[in-house]
Amino acid sequence: MKDHEHNHDVNVKKVDRLSSTQVRLTLEFPEDVVKDHEKHTVHRFAQNAKIPGFRPGKAPTNMIRDRYKEEIEKEVISHLIEAGLEAAIHKTQLVPVSRPKLELVHGVLGSGKPLEFKAEFEIQPEIELSHYKGVPLKKAELEASEEEVKNTIDHLRDRFAVLEPLTTSVGEKGQFAVVEYGFVVEGAPDKKEGPQTMNVELGAGRILEELDKALLEMKVNESREVKATFPKDYHEATLSGVVANFTLKILELKKKTLPEMNDAFASQLKAGNTIDSLNKEIRESIVKNKEEDLRRTQRQEIVDYLIEKNKFDVPNSMVENQAAQLLQWMDNDMKRRGTSIQSLKNEELVKVRQRAESMVRSSLILREVAVKEKIVLDESKLQAKIDGVAVQLGYDSSKARSFLEGKGALDRLKDEVLTDQVFDYLLSQVTWQSRESKSSSKR
Repeated sequence: MKDHEHNHDVNVKKVDRLSSTQVRLTLEFPEDVVKDHEKHTVHRFAQNAKIPGFRPGKAPTNMIRDRYKEEIEKEVISHLIEAGLEAAIHKTQLVPVSRPKLELVHGVLGSGKPLEFKAEFEIQPEIELSHYKGVPLKKAELEASEEEVKNTIDHLRDRFAVLEPLTTSVGEKGQFAVVEYGFVVEGAPDKKEGPQTMNVELGAGRILEELDKALLEMKVNESREVKATFPKDYHEATLSGVVANFTLKILELKKKTLPEMNDAFASQLKAGNTIDSLNKEIRESIVKNKEEDLRRTQRQEIVDYLIEKNKFDVPNSMVENQAAQLLQWMDNDMKRRGTSIQSLKNEELVKVRQRAESMVRSSLILREVAVKEKIVLDESKLQAKIDGVAVQLGYDSSKARSFLEGKGALDRLKDEVLTDQVFDYLLSQVTWQSRESKSSSKR
């Protein structure tokens, strides 16, 4: 007989609610169920046992029981506990969010007693959802200002600017110098860099202050030694706060020449563009970016409002798991910047945990909204996301889906799509307020 044909109908003797997120189940299998499982386990052992003087499957049952007593007992109890816990969770409709802590009360085979055990674990909290419709948000009229358009065009012109040689011997602020430089760390002659060259915009404050000041005083072909201190937040951790002796030499001075604002410049950016079409595209791009920023802001405002209006206990294990993920992301980022997560202060770790708790709370609330409003995953929106990944990877859609499944990322993508759908619903239900009415409602 196969395992799924066995009787796994466990008796849920008691459900202790230790807190709103913690339960302890007391579960029991009757003695006849235990005996049935023992019988089939002994039979299976007998089929594979190699006992001198007996062919496989022919050794007496008592001999098999005596020889493999501990292994049989361990397997029967382990199997019944696993199957019984699964059945009990289904019966009680609890949603575990942590690994159960198990305690065997009694269950020695042949003792004449039923198999009784306890399982303690955290569960997903029951949320009495309220105040999720009519979230107050203020309206925003999105448009691109003349200054924003001008700044964008100036940035584009700067990208296409050319540096032309100057004949002067001393540079001015805003001009560029081709500089040969190198440095030796003070007190550590083996720790050095250069010589190498770089283009420096004079007086722009993009290099160490001492070097910037010296270059504005120097002439072309002049060399100078300058002592400078790297800032404490320098991107390369080994040079943070370090004093070094620099050698500088200006090889050439140049000036930046911007392209003229005409149709020829516009067509450089995109074939067929004119100044008018370029301005239109820039305005549309600015508005689109503002819409995306506004959507992110509104989502956060909705989350903050829902958290404030819906109070419930959060399972500690869920917060700890989320905090561990955040710390892992931070650690990876800090390693790329040459630092370590070990440098985080205690108050920073507290903030990480607070952020983790907020993320868990919002996730549980949004999931509850989806259940209450019967919002289900829109497969067409999921497919659009998969198609986007396919384009990025150069795969067809089917291969992209398989890739995401293999990486364990498809479920995350599904969560992302469903979350977007929930926010779309919540945004459709908000109470729009003007800035004036919102401020007056606070008075």
